Amino acid sequence: MSDRRPWIMIMCGALFALGACQGSAKRVEPITVDELAAHIRYLSSDLLEGRAVGTNGIELAARYHEDYFRTMGLEPAFGTSYRQAFKLKGSRPDPAATLEVSGPGDLLLRPVLGDEFVIETAREDAAAGEASGELVYCGHLIQAPERSWDDIKGLDLAGKVLLVEINEPGNRPGGVFDGEDMTYYGRWTYKFEKAEALGAAGVLIIHDTKGAAYGWDVLRASWGNESFFLPERAPRLLFEGWVKGETAGRIAAAAKLDLGALRAQAETPEFAPVPLGLTAKVRQHRVFHEVEGVNVAGIVRARRPAAAKRTIVLSAHYDHFGRDKTLEGDQIYNGAVDNCSASAELLALAGYFAQRPERLKDDLCFVAVTAEEQGLLGSDHFARHMPFAAANVVADINFEMGNVWGETEDVFAIGARQSDLDGVCREAAETLGLRYIPERNGELGFYFRSDQLSFARAGIPGVWLSQGITSRGPDKGLILKKFQDYRGTKYHKVTDEIQPDWDLRGLLQILDWAREIVGLLQDREELPQFAPTSAFKRPG
Repeated sequence: MSDRRPWIMIMCGALFALGACQGSAKRVEPITVDELAAHIRYLSSDLLEGRAVGTNGIELAARYHEDYFRTMGLEPAFGTSYRQAFKLKGSRPDPAATLEVSGPGDLLLRPVLGDEFVIETAREDAAAGEASGELVYCGHLIQAPERSWDDIKGLDLAGKVLLVEINEPGNRPGGVFDGEDMTYYGRWTYKFEKAEALGAAGVLIIHDTKGAAYGWDVLRASWGNESFFLPERAPRLLFEGWVKGETAGRIAAAAKLDLGALRAQAETPEFAPVPLGLTAKVRQHRVFHEVEGVNVAGIVRARRPAAAKRTIVLSAHYDHFGRDKTLEGDQIYNGAVDNCSASAELLALAGYFAQRPERLKDDLCFVAVTAEEQGLLGSDHFARHMPFAAANVVADINFEMGNVWGETEDVFAIGARQSDLDGVCREAAETLGLRYIPERNGELGFYFRSDQLSFARAGIPGVWLSQGITSRGPDKGLILKKFQDYRGTKYHKVTDEIQPDWDLRGLLQILDWAREIVGLLQDREELPQFAPTSAFKRPG
């Protein structure tokens, strides 16, 4: 009980700021910055030790969401429980893992782990020995019939090791697909999924900083730590990994080919896979263990006349990276912006609508998902095991890295152009007097890096609501400068903590926008549909 006392005190402090402590769930005032600050203060506190998967800290965060939903009167989403528990499997890396590239009878290359390649596997039967296959250069490994693009050309790639470019052809202004903006076909997760569907033994993605949207140092750090996966997904690849661009060039040269020439071919619709006449062999011994993941969800039932028996999902992840005991001084990844600010938005909006169900024609499901930082695993599980029919889900509104730097004159919705949610988000913004601007930083692939993607893969349109770039007030560039500084000095670092210059009116602005979007969605008779050029579509 000793660890529970400070949790109860802080929880009551947060609920007191809402006017909801001591068993009272009544609240009639609108959402306030004090309420949002109380949520962020607790969830980002050192007590929760960075909310890493499988730790006591993330359990405290789960309890916090659960108790808040219960206090505010939301209905448990999973029968009598607010919790959706599921198994996660952890896979600890092998510091002695090797990659060898051979020709007929000769070892040609043995790249250095961490410096030239990274590797992992989710298959225990492949984690205590070796896996190998013939190397085939597959360009961008894209099959996109709606864009008349097929990199496979019917070739049987079962049992092969695929050497694959990151991103997509024409990733430049005016290029094919969406020009500089990344589509799902360019994302590394798509490459692994496609390789698995083709029956490949393994896949090695060729890294370049522009195409990946991050440097090799990010891969070395993330792939050098424990990874998690969903055992229910039954992984089939024997291994997956990345190689540096220079290393890929050496592999091509070993096959007496030029990587630049291969890449030029891969930019054309006529490209077909190129067998390299080489064998890639991976040896690794990974250690596996099982932990429990928990999504926490509550439902506000619609009470307007002629309720439609549909559901709008609102989501945010509550996990982060825990602590790094190798650091001197501060070791805790508090994740105040990523993603406590968004958790605060989710909780506050849940409390707001729980007190106003008579305004709703569609049910609202508020879900706090886990293991986002491990590859969207919590939302993946939830989207495939929802407590209501997927066919009746209108959309997902996702909160991620909220605006803690003040109000803007404009907003944009990440991923809205994937579906006709774009028009809904625009109308809602303009109702509030906000300029609706085109999505920014599309080349960074943000849509594919947060939980709305899990819903899209399940056939449900989703968006991530973002602030714009023009601040209200005399310094029009203030928020853009603040966000750029955050990305450069605090994102995924132990310095992501509450700052004295925060202005949480920016969070209130996003919540106003979300409320307008909910209002518009529930009054539409037709469900939002994906755009013809999207990689996603509703089933049926």
